[in-house]
Amino acid sequence: MRIRRVFLCAAVIVAVLAAGCGPAHMDKQRQEARDRWAVSRAEMAVRMAEGCYQRGEIGRARQYVEEVLRSGAPYAPLYVLAARLEADKGDLDAARLYAQSARLIDPKSAEACYVLGTVEQALGETGRALAAFESAARLSPDQARYTLAEAEMLVAEEQPEKAVENLAAAAERMPGRAELRAALGEVLMLLGRHESAAGNLRIATRLEPQRQDLKERLALALYYSGAYAEAETLLVELADAQPEFAAGWITALRAECLVATGRPADARRLLAALAQNSRGLAPLVGLAKCDILEGRMPSARRSLEEALGRDPRHGEANALMGYVLLAEGRPAEAEPHLALALKDPHCAGRASIARLLARAQAERPAAAPPAEKSGK
Repeated sequence: MRIRRVFLCAAVIVAVLAAGCGPAHMDKQRQEARDRWAVSRAEMAVRMAEGCYQRGEIGRARQYVEEVLRSGAPYAPLYVLAARLEADKGDLDAARLYAQSARLIDPKSAEACYVLGTVEQALGETGRALAAFESAARLSPDQARYTLAEAEMLVAEEQPEKAVENLAAAAERMPGRAELRAALGEVLMLLGRHESAAGNLRIATRLEPQRQDLKERLALALYYSGAYAEAETLLVELADAQPEFAAGWITALRAECLVATGRPADARRLLAALAQNSRGLAPLVGLAKCDILEGRMPSARRSLEEALGRDPRHGEANALMGYVLLAEGRPAEAEPHLALALKDPHCAGRASIARLLARAQAERPAAAPPAEKSGK
């Protein structure tokens, strides 16, 4: 009986194994083996294609990709690279399809989301681009470029506060990434929070002290936050490092800082040299400010008249002209200049200009009453 039971058990095991090794099971195994081979081949092809892509051999990269695409290999990086190649070629619709295919193959591929976002952005679909970049940043929170792309789209979609929140969190996670601090500073500048912007740009500059563009942004943030002395020191450094650009905005902004810190004579020297090489209005307006600080109203008026002759609607020039005319006891002439300055949405110090306008209106001589007609 025991021998019989052994034979029965063996027969059952053989039957089970035979059922598992039937045609359907063998077909499934063969397909899985083919898929594994296709993916391995795709991995190799993508490595070769990416090398060609990075070297600028776009045609050869495309050949590798197209050859493997025909096999239908379910390998997300292959479709990501295909999307990049189509986008470079200008076929954004094809690029979108490849990027979407990559996401379907691997829903956890942050790079597929990122590339899809760049394609949607190029197509002008900012909402879809934002959704794709948000997915990329969520899937791979330690990749700075995903967070930066997400922040850019948040600003484009008028959500700068959320961009600040995300960038600040990313900067805490990745404290050594200067680009995150720089981007955070840029968005804070956009929101008018210049002191916080300067703080973040200081960190970015310390992380990458060789980058002149970060120092330029920091100088602007310091100026707008009222840290004129620190901004002027940094602008001197920038002028020494970039003498070919020093005669432009760097010198003009440095002069503004010198005026703000009560050094009009130093500012005048810079502005006089700048005025000789520039047809812009900044040197003339700056010279007028120096004259005002030194109480030289007629000289200030002449500089402003020249500036307004070139641009009659220049907000700051009109505001300064109004101030000068009021100081000279000419409120009726000051009033239209101050009113024009208030119409310029970019003109700074609007509250002060409004007060000057109210003063001009109050001091304007009353119009003489019309003479009464004598009766016959």
